[in-house]
Amino acid sequence: MNETLSLFPITTRRDEKGQMMIAGQLVRDLVQQYGSPLYLYDGATLRSQLDVLRTAFANHYRGGFEITYAAKAYFSLGMAKRMAAMGLGVDVVSLGELKVAKKAGFSPKMVHFHGNNKTVPELLFAMEWGISDIVVDNLSELVLLETMAIERKQVINIWLRITPGVKVETHRYWQTGDIASKFGLPIYDGQASEGIRFAQASRWLKLRGLHTHVGSQVFDAAPYGEALKRLIGLAGQEEFIAAELSPGGGLGVQYTLDDKVADAVDWVRTMSAMLEKECGKRGWPLPKLLLEPGRWLVGQAGVSVYTVGAVKFSSDGTYIVAVDGGMADNPRTAMYQAKYEAALVDRLPSGMRNRASLVGKYCESGDQLIPMLELPEMHRGELIALPVSGAYQLSMSSNYNMASRPAVLWLEDGRAEVMQRREDPAEDGWWMSDGS
Repeated sequence: MNETLSLFPITTRRDEKGQMMIAGQLVRDLVQQYGSPLYLYDGATLRSQLDVLRTAFANHYRGGFEITYAAKAYFSLGMAKRMAAMGLGVDVVSLGELKVAKKAGFSPKMVHFHGNNKTVPELLFAMEWGISDIVVDNLSELVLLETMAIERKQVINIWLRITPGVKVETHRYWQTGDIASKFGLPIYDGQASEGIRFAQASRWLKLRGLHTHVGSQVFDAAPYGEALKRLIGLAGQEEFIAAELSPGGGLGVQYTLDDKVADAVDWVRTMSAMLEKECGKRGWPLPKLLLEPGRWLVGQAGVSVYTVGAVKFSSDGTYIVAVDGGMADNPRTAMYQAKYEAALVDRLPSGMRNRASLVGKYCESGDQLIPMLELPEMHRGELIALPVSGAYQLSMSSNYNMASRPAVLWLEDGRAEVMQRREDPAEDGWWMSDGS
């Protein structure tokens, strides 16, 4: 177990007793007040990430831009209100996310509705709210959307999601821009061209831009530049000058000390240079460039905190340390073989280190938060924290074993504010209703 705070939020410190503090507050005190497991988001870290992107755009792109948060990383009304107040747009993929975004106060002109199988109720809500654009995924959705627009006598702004055939080095479940992807209109077989022609011929669909997404946990900026080059090439072939282009998000974050560190400035610089080159060759104005970071914005800002329960040695000598959370609040290890670091909350690690496995409390052998790490002797009631917990944990959480989702706090300026209260099975659980 390497003791490092570099993966934690930028306000993380230890006091003179070795106790962990985030945003000036003792983590132990927060757990005592709000319970365990507990998720913490540090406002200063998120704002710092956002400042990096805004500065990079100001320094490297001469066109207009928008930073749009990918809500699927983590969304609640509390988080959504803060994102809206920061002037971010939002990328949503469901009726639930649409409704939360509206209630949180996002401008509809900065809401972009994605998804590969949008339902009629979802599309109707988006149309009635008058959002910026519906990102059309496939030809059948184009036909459906035009039919709905005709019935409502309402012109709809759209983007087309294009599959550029760019493959990136990442987990196979996170590759979304290759030719076998379930997402988007492929360039290679002519569907993308057909989609552009259909949209341009329609009186009711106003094609404003093209979108793509090459994957998640991507550390190299080059595939983004290549994807934009292919979008511009496709647009030129179909004589369509896009007012807006979006290469999506997916920039990688560092989960462990051995992971790469992504350069967000290079990300913006690479895409900006490609657009200026390709648009310049054609005499086109620079489009508005929209980035959709999710994990990169909120990943490091989030910390999950657990309480140690049972400890024991297995017959092969592994020191098993069980905590009060696990795959119900964080399924990433089970799904993606995700890797994490951990830190003791109330002390620095000392004494003999054991070859250990940090496991959850759920009835699955795959319920492991960190399958292999080194831990000192642990005691019931001690706290252990996992950094980089801000994305794709709570948003993918479940009520497996009828577990209650944990409370979520926003930490900033010496204050802790509840963004999402802990579920109460007696009040919130679907299992408490028999339908009568």
